Order: sequence, then C-alpha cells, then structure tokens
Amino acid sequence: MQHRETLLRILEDCVARSEREKLSLGEVLESLKTSAIALSTVLLCLPFMQPLTLGPLSSAGGLVLASFGLQLWQGRAKLWLPQRLYQIEPSTKLWERLLGVCRFVIKVLSKVTRERLVSWTDGRFGERIAGAMIMTGGVLLVIPAPILPFNNTLPALSMLFAAIAVLERDGLMLLVSAFWLLATIAYFSLFFYAVIVFGSEAGVWLTNQWKGLIG
Repeated sequence: MQHRETLLRILEDCVARSEREKLSLGEVLESLKTSAIALSTVLLCLPFMQPLTLGPLSSAGGLVLASFGLQLWQGRAKLWLPQRLYQIEPSTKLWERLLGVCRFVIKVLSKVTRERLVSWTDGRFGERIAGAMIMTGGVLLVIPAPILPFNNTLPALSMLFAAIAVLERDGLMLLVSAFWLLATIAYFSLFFYAVIVFGSEAGVWLTNQWKGLIG
C-alpha cells in the first residue's frame, strides 16, 4: 500500500541526507503527512526490535510512544512532540539500520496483512482501541528492567502491530497486538514475582543465563 512506499522513501531519503547534513527527528516526522501518528509509531518502534535494552533511550522512547497512543486515542489530526525530541539528530548508521529493519518488516507485512475486520479499525472506535494498546505498550517500555532480555522487544511488537492494524485496516492485527501486550504483562509479572520471592539471586541467575546466550 501507499504508506509502505512512503515510509521506505522517507527512510531512504534520511540515509542520503544524513550523509550530507545533520537531519533532525522532527524534520522526518513532519514529512509523514498521512496517517502521521501510526506511521511515526511504526518508525519509532523499529529501534526497539532487538533483544538488548537501550538504557535511558527505552524510557524516553516509551514516553514518546505512549504520547502517540494518547494522541491517537484522542483523535488528534496533527502529531505533537516536545521540541527537544524534535531536535534529536540520529546518525547515518542508525538511519541505515532503521531502513534495513523497515524493509524486512514491510516484506513480511506484504505477505500477512490485508483488509479484514475493518469495523475494528475504522473510525473513532479503531483509533481508541489501537491508541489504548500503544499507550499501554509505551508505559511497559518505560519500566526499568535492564537485565531482562526482550524487555524492549515485546512491548514494541504490541505497539507495532496496533499501528499496523490502523494503517492496513486489518482488524486481525489488533488481536496480534493484544497477544503481545498480554505476553509482555505476563513476562514482566513473572520476572518481578521472581525478584520478590528469590531476591537478588533471580537477577544474578537471569544475568548469567543471558550472558551465556549472547556469549
């Protein structure tokens, strides 16, 4: 669909422009004229589609994405962001990574999404449902759990599929989003329960297991 080509074209332009001059995040977001909130949500979810935590960026990104969800829930026509976030200037390397992930995501979307259950996504009802899911996912992304693998990936998947549901008019993607949201809540709850019951030993064990996987 048109928004897929739009997102790819914007990221390709970002890579090219960032090699010649500094490019702010605000300039990119302002270029997303149609479905700005949903497209921006997809764009900002991409850096979190990895198992490693991004530290303070996870908290900042979670707050921004939660605000996107709130704006979608409110039915705002124009995207709003704090001026400081508009002035962030990602590196060329980061834009290249985002472009690579975006191409992969779009390739998958072209195979699995289509217009269905449109009554779930169209109008204010769809915006409220997707907005609530993105808000919740953003809040979960803010939760500090640096030793917990996939603490970024799971809420990002929930927000990504909620935004995709709006863009593709695919109500089934709302169900996929709900699945990842519930999985995230269950995953975080189990982790914090283990920390409460077993104390620091749970954290040490998890850290050792994680180092073994990536080492």
